[in-house]
Amino acid sequence: MIIHGKSLENKILKFFIRKNFKENSVLKKMNLELDKLREDIKNYEKETNLDIENENDKVEVWFYPDVTNPQSEGYSELKNTEVKGFSGTQDIILLGLNPSSGTFPSFEDKLLYKLLREKGIENIHVSDFVKVRAKNKEVTKKLFDNEFLMKKQAEFFQREIEILKPKIIIPMGKKCKTLLKKYLPEIKKKYKIIGVLHYGNNHIGKKFYYKSKDEYFHKISQQLDKITEEYFNKN
Repeated sequence: MIIHGKSLENKILKFFIRKNFKENSVLKKMNLELDKLREDIKNYEKETNLDIENENDKVEVWFYPDVTNPQSEGYSELKNTEVKGFSGTQDIILLGLNPSSGTFPSFEDKLLYKLLREKGIENIHVSDFVKVRAKNKEVTKKLFDNEFLMKKQAEFFQREIEILKPKIIIPMGKKCKTLLKKYLPEIKKKYKIIGVLHYGNNHIGKKFYYKSKDEYFHKISQQLDKITEEYFNKN
């Protein structure tokens, strides 16, 4: 009986060693593929800018920072959140519209990263559908009216999806959800898409539904609670 017990223990141990090795191999491959995608997007930036003379028209790409990396933007202020940003490999994608031209982290960025930490989803993949920076007044002309750029960005995001194989895609804001339907109409058949408010929305004040930033983020928190509760119950 003792021999049998030891044999069973060894089998269980070997099973978990194989399982962990397989999971680590998958994660390693995923990280390499995300790094390759990031480089391809940066190369797209360089190639696009070769034909542009006006500095204001040049393309600048940006990715949500991994604040576990000491070399990352916002590390000193947000390292305790341990949010991985674009490097996140959890099978949930939190998707913004496009990066602003501001400095990271803004007040809203800090609230978002802290909220993700609070929800226990630090390894969630945080990204933008369009990874090109633009000032608010230039967004439509520089990005959304540029059909070639938009299709290219959709191709990049399609690759993200193929790498991560997400169980849930969470577009932030109506515009982001609309772009997903327009440029990648097939993904709704394969992936669950649940929208939330965009954390950077400035439509807050007396004439709007949400009277304060705290109230607005409380609503986002409730929306994420509903989504993550369903996700963790199934996993």
